[in-house]
Amino acid sequence: MREFSAGSYDVAVIGAGHAGIEASLACARLGMKTVCFTINLDAVGNMP
Repeated sequence: MREFSAGSYDVAVIGAGHAGIEASLACARLGMKTVCFTINLDAVGNMP
């Protein structure tokens, strides 16, 4: 049986569109341990 450790983060950003990337960057610059989740890697940072 495999074990998985999700880790510990201060902030989890769901969605890596333009706003998600900006939010992730702002949190990381403030020293928070940040993770960003997305479904489509081809659309990272896209604006609608």
